[in-house]
Amino acid sequence: MIPFLQTLSLRARLILIYVFILGMGGLITSFIGSLIVNTTLMDQARSKVSHDLNIARMVYEKQLKLIQNSIYIGASGNTIQQTLYANDRNRLLTRLEQIRRDTNLDFISVTDKDGRVIFRITAPDRQGDDVSRIPIISAALNGKTAGGTEILTKAILQNEDEQLAEQALIKIIDTPKAKPTNKTEETSGMVLMAAAPIFGEDGKLLGVLYGGHLLNRNFMIVDRVWDLVYKGEKYHDQDIGTVTIFLDDLRISTNVKTKKGERAIGTRISSEVADAVLTKGVRWTSRAFVVNDWYISEYEPIQNFNGKTIGILYVGLLEKAYTSIRNKVIFTFMIVATLGFFIIVGISYLITRSITKPLSEMVSVTQSIATGDLDRRIVVKSKDEIGQLALSFNKMVASLRKMRAELENWANTLEQKVKERTEELAAMQNTLVQSQRLASLGKMAAGIAHEINNPLGGILVLSSLVLEDLKEEDPHRENLQEVIKQTMRCRDIVKGLLQFSRQEEGKTEYVKVNTMLNSTLSLIEKQALFHNIEIIKNFESNLPDVLGDGSQLQQVFMNIILNAVQAMKEIGVLTINTCHDPKNDMVVIEIADTGTGIPDEIIDRIFDPFFTTKEVGEGTGLGLSIAYGIITKHRGRMTVKSKVGQGSVFTIKIPAVEILKEI
Repeated sequence: MIPFLQTLSLRARLILIYVFILGMGGLITSFIGSLIVNTTLMDQARSKVSHDLNIARMVYEKQLKLIQNSIYIGASGNTIQQTLYANDRNRLLTRLEQIRRDTNLDFISVTDKDGRVIFRITAPDRQGDDVSRIPIISAALNGKTAGGTEILTKAILQNEDEQLAEQALIKIIDTPKAKPTNKTEETSGMVLMAAAPIFGEDGKLLGVLYGGHLLNRNFMIVDRVWDLVYKGEKYHDQDIGTVTIFLDDLRISTNVKTKKGERAIGTRISSEVADAVLTKGVRWTSRAFVVNDWYISEYEPIQNFNGKTIGILYVGLLEKAYTSIRNKVIFTFMIVATLGFFIIVGISYLITRSITKPLSEMVSVTQSIATGDLDRRIVVKSKDEIGQLALSFNKMVASLRKMRAELENWANTLEQKVKERTEELAAMQNTLVQSQRLASLGKMAAGIAHEINNPLGGILVLSSLVLEDLKEEDPHRENLQEVIKQTMRCRDIVKGLLQFSRQEEGKTEYVKVNTMLNSTLSLIEKQALFHNIEIIKNFESNLPDVLGDGSQLQQVFMNIILNAVQAMKEIGVLTINTCHDPKNDMVVIEIADTGTGIPDEIIDRIFDPFFTTKEVGEGTGLGLSIAYGIITKHRGRMTVKSKVGQGSVFTIKIPAVEILKEI
């Protein structure tokens, strides 16, 4: 390599060194940049999948909690107790039908104190079978309200409703990589169910109220999670996200599609995932081949009331949606890097040419001087090291001319003069060569350092400029914008989710609701947004206290009041009523506004986590969810009635302190 370089000109050597250093730097930077892009996008995808699974678990548990609360309220009320004493089956049927409608249950039944069914809403005449072996019902027979996920056999489902047994039946489809099995169909059903004891006036157990929601071929939960998390996101007409509920390793509820566009009911999970989640009971996160495509997936075990793993909850993101972005980013990165390389090579050529051209002229003048022509001189155009060297060279030539004149004048002392001048010339030539070498090396080092720093700095920020480089009509611009937008949005949802998931139990104290409402209004009614709001307060004077956390209740009132003001667009009438419901011994708070109202199609979703009608960035959709959770924790209820264009009324009912004292 070194002998080869020595045969080249200085310009060629400088350019070759530039190209070598830039090429190696470009390859290393491209490799590192590609690795960073790939790692960042895949980490982001895995983080999103984990977050989406947490949301799926929250929706799943919320549905179970709704069932459990409804069963508990039904069992603890007086209606069912009275109908059992009076053997009034028509009234019992009416009450159970109401609970079933409110909770969307597939079945609801009543047992005696020994666990034998005495009434079924779906089959009133079918009774007498023993259901006490079901763990949740067994817990209720022991005096505890219980809820969870259970596997019910075909016989149990048939007793509840013949249609449930038909709905639960799933033909098992042979699936690659799944564990070998001899089963051809699944007849059992995975059920979200709850049971609560029914006590008589004397405190003795009369029986158990239980009900359930069959998950086989029921897509309510998976589609709800899909709506919350993915909201119709697609990649080339293919859904980006999928959600599935497994009974053991069998898909019983899913929005994963087959190649025919049908839901992949009856397909099974791979043996690797089954061993990790079903056998070991741990989460499993990795890329997985799901039915007909690769997904970045996460699986979580579903356990029954006794803690045994009976199924799996799954979410996944289409891998090629992320790899496509990664490949486009890397490809763009490489194109820009290549263009930058050739631009820098061209600049390097011009720079080396500007450095070597004066040196070439200097060589030509030196050759003329060597022939005795001392009238040649170098034209100086710069003040850098090369220019200084040229000035020194011109001075040397002038000195040579002067020396020649002196030699001609002093011919008699020619030998001595020649000797002195020869020594002086040798010293000057040594100085010239040394100066030339140092100047060249200094310039080369400075240029290389400058040229390396600039492209490296530019390459490091190229990934951030990819979005800006895309044209407005580029089909990939929307994908990149969505990546940036969703990243910023998760920060706010997680922040809100932490707040939602870390709700503390709080302190317990006697709270005067009227005083708390006045205190809340005094904090906010002087703000600018209340200037055009008329506030009407109708407070009952002898309102009983409630037992709870005053600061948390204040948070609920403030959230609803501020939402009402925003719904009225800061102009309207805000009415707050309080009263005591002596029949149910509840403190009732009504907050009414004259705002835009809530459409019927979304009013059932306003308490759902992450649901919001506000613009992106103005809210996380957790405010009403948190308020609903606080009221529920206080054993109260929150409802809303609304008409579009007329306004909304939020009603909060909290048990009076006397009820809590008795309990």
